[in-house]
Amino acid sequence: MLAAAAAVHLAVAVLDFPTLARNGFLYDDSFYAFQIARHIAAGHGPTFDGIHLTNGFQPLYVGMLVPLFVVAGGNETLPIHLALALSALLSVGSAYLLYRLLAGRVGETAATIATAVWAFAPIVVRQSANGLETSLALFAFACSVTYYLEKIRPIAALPRRRFVALGALLGATILARVDLGLLALAMCLDYLLVLRRRGATAGWARDLAAAAATGAAVCAPWVLFSILKVGTLVPESGRATRFLALAYAPFFGLGDSSMATTGPSWSFMAALLVRSVESLRVVPLLHPLFRGSSKLGERMVPGSVDVLTGAIAIVLAAAFVVWWWRRRRTAPHTTREFDFLIVFSVVLIVTYSSVVYGVFFFLRYYYPIYFVAMLFAGLAIDDAIAYLRSRPARVRRAALAACGVYAAALMFMGYTSAFRSTPVYRFYDAACWIRTHTDASETIGAFQSGAIGYLSHRTVIALDGKVNGEAYAALRGHRLNDYVAKAGVDFVIDNLPVLDLFLGPWSDAERQRIESGRAFSGREYGLPGWIGYRVSSPHGVGASTAPASRPGQDP
Repeated sequence: MLAAAAAVHLAVAVLDFPTLARNGFLYDDSFYAFQIARHIAAGHGPTFDGIHLTNGFQPLYVGMLVPLFVVAGGNETLPIHLALALSALLSVGSAYLLYRLLAGRVGETAATIATAVWAFAPIVVRQSANGLETSLALFAFACSVTYYLEKIRPIAALPRRRFVALGALLGATILARVDLGLLALAMCLDYLLVLRRRGATAGWARDLAAAAATGAAVCAPWVLFSILKVGTLVPESGRATRFLALAYAPFFGLGDSSMATTGPSWSFMAALLVRSVESLRVVPLLHPLFRGSSKLGERMVPGSVDVLTGAIAIVLAAAFVVWWWRRRRTAPHTTREFDFLIVFSVVLIVTYSSVVYGVFFFLRYYYPIYFVAMLFAGLAIDDAIAYLRSRPARVRRAALAACGVYAAALMFMGYTSAFRSTPVYRFYDAACWIRTHTDASETIGAFQSGAIGYLSHRTVIALDGKVNGEAYAALRGHRLNDYVAKAGVDFVIDNLPVLDLFLGPWSDAERQRIESGRAFSGREYGLPGWIGYRVSSPHGVGASTAPASRPGQDP
């Protein structure tokens, strides 16, 4: 089964590059990591544009990418395919760890079913090929959880080296994704409760201190770089994402863009909490059910999808609470072991709903929660198997038939997610246009700038502030027009509402000049709503429509 999963994930990793770039596998943010790794491999340091040092990336993943760029030389697509292949293998490794965590607590059949559901689920197939740290971070997460549950939690007397090893694992996990520091906190709380139940009185503080010191030592180089070279311990990408989530609130129907200045409202955070809960619909075991109910609701009563989905979610949540409570009484050992993962999941959802935001990335941010959900799914599957064994044959046959329908639906959804061509991101096409119609000496400004910066072979200034502290300061200070002029930006390109939000408001005359003087109309290149114009004044108003005299080659 793991070999079959590896074949599927590797098959996605070697899809042709335009398909990966257009079909929503590779996020625009993926190219931030690729470009930074390419600059490091070339000896320029961690920078996206070749000008500003940044800590707006996950260091363990980018560090993993650097050797791939060294090996690939000047080839710009080979290191991406290699990165996706490595992510595919890490996803298979996480599937194995899921099986390992379940195999000692449930029957082999239940553990294998849960692992297969995870390995072939649409969310896993897609996120394994997103070009970001998602697969690496989950593998590190799963390694830390496995080590803690096998080598630390169940044993009363432990050598200190095991706490050192756990600290190193957790430090690496934090370097893989900084928000996974919440796992270390949840794990520490769980271990303190275990010690309390055992009545431990000596040595535990030194053990935890050894783990904390080791984790801090692993993270220290990154912390020092962030403070001394970038000037902030907080990752630039994180603070910019929070700001952008507030500014983009109108685009998601979540409020007014003025919240970027005034701060979030309670209604905004409540709406984000609802979106967070809604994102749990793609938990692999539940995804076919919710997808099927959505399709059925659309066909039967248009507009009833939300009501039907909400009703199913309430029933499932109530069933989970009842099952979990009863299982804690009948099998407390195997159930309570995972309680700290529930704490981690709840705190992660609350954090992203009330502090960090980033609603457009919830599926990626909550990826570890889907893994945790599959641990509990494995326990539930084992209970269901035990229950069905005591039922009449006709009940078992009906259950088996239902499982067959479910498996077919899951496999079909996984196949369409992996191999159906449905372009959703056309940044690749925008990069092709820039490379063909602008001069190599020109500086490009864009907000969604990852793919454009990586593929256009131009100096691209990321105006969204994720990898550019100066741009972030200008955004917060409402000085972006001045920054565009100061940075020497020759050409600005992006979605018109985004440009209007951050470089406007424009008068009717200015808007007419931009519309009449634009050099790029996204509608003609599969990017409806996008425009590009040449900067002719400190206020960013376009004038020239003439293409550059030295076009580049199509990437």
